[in-house]
Amino acid sequence: MSSLSVPASGLAGHRAMAVIEARRMARQPVFLLGVVLAFVVLGLFLATKKEEGVPDVLTLPLLGAFYIGLTSVIAAARLTSSTEVAAEAVATAPGTEARRTLALAATGIPAFLAGLAFSLVLVVVAQVQGVAPQEWWFGTLPDWQVWSILLMCPAACLGGALLGVLTARWLRFRGASAMAVVALIVVSLLGQAPLLETTSSEWRLWVPWAIFHTGDNADGTQTLIAGNPGAYLGYMLALCVLAVLGAMWHDRTARTPRFRALVAAVAASALVLFAVAATTGSHDNRDSDPIPSRVTA
Repeated sequence: MSSLSVPASGLAGHRAMAVIEARRMARQPVFLLGVVLAFVVLGLFLATKKEEGVPDVLTLPLLGAFYIGLTSVIAAARLTSSTEVAAEAVATAPGTEARRTLALAATGIPAFLAGLAFSLVLVVVAQVQGVAPQEWWFGTLPDWQVWSILLMCPAACLGGALLGVLTARWLRFRGASAMAVVALIVVSLLGQAPLLETTSSEWRLWVPWAIFHTGDNADGTQTLIAGNPGAYLGYMLALCVLAVLGAMWHDRTARTPRFRALVAAVAASALVLFAVAATTGSHDNRDSDPIPSRVTA
């Protein structure tokens, strides 16, 4: 297997391993299917829209996160399992398990780039076609908040791949990655849904994927949900780092005092970013004006 022919030590060897794993991910059929589905569904949504301009711009990143992010979980888990099977089949594995895990984290690169491309296509289409009348956020929200919400798509795609590596490291039974996908969906939905329309909606932000925009309501209004999207984006990235460290933790030889301190530091950073996301920014949900044609007499 080509991924086992790289040097077992040194920065150059690790870089070569990471490049191989990123290329394997970029060719993984499940991952490619997710990317294709994401852009096809986006194209169908834009082709069938009824409003002037693009509606639900701040909701659409969910499509990329769903199709690319969730399929990345399965794809990265399969690559991780196949790498370990090959390593066990030869006399000399390429470095320690922790080192191979760190190289496998590069599977997140294609997922991140696919999610970034999805968000950029959405921005370009919105610039060309304009946005729907109720998308007043673009005229009132600071740019950093809008971009933070849009960039949650590639962050979620990156996190999906890293969750796949984490799952394959700790769970070796058949269907483990599918179980991780279901658990991710359940936690993200049930963890935030009861809070979305309450005065404490910002506390929904503990989940790994939180929405900041509800899309169209019955009368054409849209709701921007409370919280600090910039800090939440940082929280998502901290969870990504924790996924990598959690996968590396499976290798007992990697659990040095320095490594334990690193895990503690990243976990503390994630908690701080969550606290900032929940306690700063907007503390109230905001609704746009209704569309007159949708208001019934």
